[in-house]
Amino acid sequence: MSLYSHAPEPLPWHDVKPTVLVCWWATLFATVIILLRVAGRFIRSEVLFAEDKMAFYALLPMYARMGCVHVILVYGTNNNDFSNLTLTPDEIRRRTIGSGLVLASRIFYSATLWVLKNTILEFFKRLTGLTWSRSYSVGVLAIRCMLGLTFIAIVISDLAECRPFKHYWQVLPDPGGHCRQGYVNLLTTGVCNILTDLLLVLFPVPIIINSSMSVKRKVQLVLLFSLSLGVVAVTFFRVTHVIEAHGSQQMRSLLASAELLIATGVANALVLGSFVRDRGVKKRKFRYDSVAGESYHGTDSANRSRRPAIAGRAWGSDVDLVRDVGFGVQNDLRGLEFPGEIDRGEARKPTPAIGPALRRTK
Repeated sequence: MSLYSHAPEPLPWHDVKPTVLVCWWATLFATVIILLRVAGRFIRSEVLFAEDKMAFYALLPMYARMGCVHVILVYGTNNNDFSNLTLTPDEIRRRTIGSGLVLASRIFYSATLWVLKNTILEFFKRLTGLTWSRSYSVGVLAIRCMLGLTFIAIVISDLAECRPFKHYWQVLPDPGGHCRQGYVNLLTTGVCNILTDLLLVLFPVPIIINSSMSVKRKVQLVLLFSLSLGVVAVTFFRVTHVIEAHGSQQMRSLLASAELLIATGVANALVLGSFVRDRGVKKRKFRYDSVAGESYHGTDSANRSRRPAIAGRAWGSDVDLVRDVGFGVQNDLRGLEFPGEIDRGEARKPTPAIGPALRRTK
């Protein structure tokens, strides 16, 4: 039994227009989520980390895809049954353009998803530098290589399924299901998407389970890092329903837009959640250490009365975000407060003006 099927019936414009509107709505909503992350980070800390920039860069392929999808839905494609229709030369030209843009839209769709996955992975990389054993950096590198290889496989499946190549946009005569339905790319993208999402879910789970946290806290953290399973469910739903709809481009574009929206929410959920909980990196604020800060750094009330400290060390810093997630910080990293210092291996030192005074009071 062949995987390919007969072409679906063409839809009138009044049935296609709602799909166009929903696709744009999903894209704009995803944009709002990303801009909230970037703006919130910059307002709070006046610096953007690598994962914030990466999330912002995801807007480029996202809007490139949406531009292609808009033309595809308006012009139509060659994946329709034209046996009972007489197409004009202009209609054939428009469907030829739409069919060619389908190839580009599939690549932009996958590129957006993979950039969002790299955003999550970049966050894991920063956490491994703060909290976990250096050996976990090898796991991050392995997942990054897996993302690169799977993306290459997706591009190949998009461009190598149909031969001769020009049949991808041939309208009449029917080029065949392997040229107009693109099931090889659909299945390859779906399998690679599910595989990489599962890797992103499973990577932090062993560390959480082997920690000394309470069972309740472990369950909460596993659920937090398992949000990518929602994307897995949507991917499975999309693949099965697109095949049931005989590769309908309207169904394919609609479900792909919904998947991108959910993937955007998942990739930004942890950071946006830290904003809501008033956690994460903030601007540097100087105040006396709190009781929690003293117990954390091993200081007493006498030291607190005569030594100013940077509040970000115990509250509102990356260290605090990591501790809020549930992990402890290695002793040799507790003096490092900002990502740049961590990369350079530098610790916070008192200024020359107050350094001698601090030493005299001890």
